[in-house]
Amino acid sequence: MTQLSIKEFFPTAFLNESTFNHSLGENFTLCENENVIFHWADYDETCDAFKAAIETNSELKDEYRKKELSLGRLALIPVWIRTDKKVHQTTMFELYERYILNQVQVSLGVDPFGPIQISFISGTGPFRSLAIAECFNKSTYKDFVMVYLIQGKLPKRDFRIRMKAKVLMEYGENFSKAELIGVEQLTSNGILFSLDSDLFLKDISVLNEIRILIDTDALKEGKDKSLNDLRTHLSQYAFNLLYSSRAEDSLLCQVKDFNIQSSFDFYKNKKIYLFISYDELKASSGSKIHAIKNFVFYAKNLIREHYNFNLLSKSA
Repeated sequence: MTQLSIKEFFPTAFLNESTFNHSLGENFTLCENENVIFHWADYDETCDAFKAAIETNSELKDEYRKKELSLGRLALIPVWIRTDKKVHQTTMFELYERYILNQVQVSLGVDPFGPIQISFISGTGPFRSLAIAECFNKSTYKDFVMVYLIQGKLPKRDFRIRMKAKVLMEYGENFSKAELIGVEQLTSNGILFSLDSDLFLKDISVLNEIRILIDTDALKEGKDKSLNDLRTHLSQYAFNLLYSSRAEDSLLCQVKDFNIQSSFDFYKNKKIYLFISYDELKASSGSKIHAIKNFVFYAKNLIREHYNFNLLSKSA
């Protein structure tokens, strides 16, 4: 098989040209201001294809090996964690690995999100009170996730599109209060939102229902367009994609139906992430959910068809 560059692997319409390079961390944009992004690691089929490309593309292979070596050096950095029963000696590599694989609580007996006593000097201290996640570098964390996806140590993800959009959430008696919340991802199975953790804990977690207002017209109109046309179309909604203040655009959500998550940098961003499946959403109009699901399915097929075509056409 002939080597594929990233330019050949994905169309120019997908590429973030401001940071364009042969990078394993490359994002592919569907909107000029990067409000709608696809990343190769966010789909099991592109993840497999990229893994195959690393084997044949010398530049990708070199970068991948450099990332592996860089992560491996973290094993040279000792860390001591003091619990009620003992002082555990580990390394930064093991700390990242256990955290990413959700093994921190089991292996060290500590809360992965709560404060712990940690030292980078010796087993006798001095110790500082930190959350484990506060010890992590965001870029290094991403590299760990990408390398472990390629190595098969993490489960591959179902298709998703990353978003940078704000929508209105209505809550309280007769839905009389409103706050802007983030739309982080549209996935094959549901929607991931983000909001301030204090707002969620004090006001939202005690409620039965909330309403989220989403205008799906841009998604509905973008369906069936080519990749270049889709990028042009979504760029018209650069600052108001999905936003609505109309009651008829509301999605009624039961708070108990949300899957609540926090990110590794929770103590820095103070965000709570709420995932809700399409099946759990009750819309004023069933066409709203249908439009979102159709757009995600359409984008998924566009990506699949494009890279399959390029792989087949480049085969020797």
